[in-house]
Amino acid sequence: MRTQQMTLKELREGANMSQTRLAELSGVPQQVISAYERGAKDWRNMPLERAIALADALGVTDLRQLGL
Repeated sequence: MRTQQMTLKELREGANMSQTRLAELSGVPQQVISAYERGAKDWRNMPLERAIALADALGVTDLRQLGL
């Protein structure tokens, strides 16, 4: 079974959430979220704790879905 990957921005917008709200819920600074979405920060170097915090805030249960 193949898991569909979505970018962080797609997941955030699909949840009708602003970057500011995602930052509040996840504890990840809004500037960092913006940098990941713009590609200014390489998501492949994201700490696992940060990926889990974002996934939890977005309601993602399978981290493979978080294609960033």
